[in-house]
Amino acid sequence: MAETMKAATWPPTGGAMQIIDAPVPKPKSGEVLVQVKVAAINEMDVQTRDGGWKREVKTFRKAGPVVTGFEFAGIAASSDGHIKAGMRVVAYSPVLKGPRAHAQFAVAPTQSLAEIPHDMSFADATALSVMGLTAIEVVDDIAKITPGQKVCVVGAAGGLGAYTVQLAKARGAHVTAIASAENEAFVMAQGADVFRARSDTPVLHRGDRFNLILDVPAKYSFAGSRRHLAPGGVFVSSNPLNDLAGFPRALVSRRKAGWLLMLSTTPQKLKRLIETAASGDLTPVIDATYGLAQIDAAFDRFATPGKQGRVLIDMEAGS
Repeated sequence: MAETMKAATWPPTGGAMQIIDAPVPKPKSGEVLVQVKVAAINEMDVQTRDGGWKREVKTFRKAGPVVTGFEFAGIAASSDGHIKAGMRVVAYSPVLKGPRAHAQFAVAPTQSLAEIPHDMSFADATALSVMGLTAIEVVDDIAKITPGQKVCVVGAAGGLGAYTVQLAKARGAHVTAIASAENEAFVMAQGADVFRARSDTPVLHRGDRFNLILDVPAKYSFAGSRRHLAPGGVFVSSNPLNDLAGFPRALVSRRKAGWLLMLSTTPQKLKRLIETAASGDLTPVIDATYGLAQIDAAFDRFATPGKQGRVLIDMEAGS
């Protein structure tokens, strides 16, 4: 195995992402080295490039120069526990602890990996990973959606939004999707029953009574959305830290606020994700794929309004 690898890094002084030659990381006990085939870009990655998450970045830098990327798929290059060298795996590195994965090799905790079937591509596994896991948690675990209930997804064209639309529809719900007007056809193709353009005012109507409102852009609050929830309905923000006041209010309300902040995963949850995809209830949505050398362009695409699904980095793609 090579001793060095190509890796993306964000310089401490700021500026554009850089592609450097870096040492291949060495797994510790309880970790697995993975040859990364495809990695995804997440909101935290873009915020990191733009100077955010400073405390966490200090932690990441202790493990090496790679400070972005925490969902990926590839081939296990070492063995530990249930993961054996040569397995095709999907991984979700702990969000706040790392290590990071925008490189040709990455280590991840063994408990953050699961084997993927041979008929699932690395791109599809990566595209599904965090956002698919989150959609399952929202629809099945937090809201417990059943047939005939009503679901509203704000920000329905991104990965989490599209997967929530898909899964809610698979559970028999009536789904109202809110996204940019140019994404109407895409969102309806995910299974939405009703489309509303985000530019419409207001996007939530007086007579709306939803069993679940998922606010992917984290622009709303429990207080502002409560009147649009059915009794027992749940408001879920993708960033609950933006609405901390909502949770005490929900404790004394017939409507509820769900806490959505998935910082890590388990092999069992990843297996559940793979099984949900195999059943046809979740279908990967990929907006664009870039090579590692194009990582800045990939980050820019992620930050562009109107994208449809996930933005991926293919480690084997040419420059």
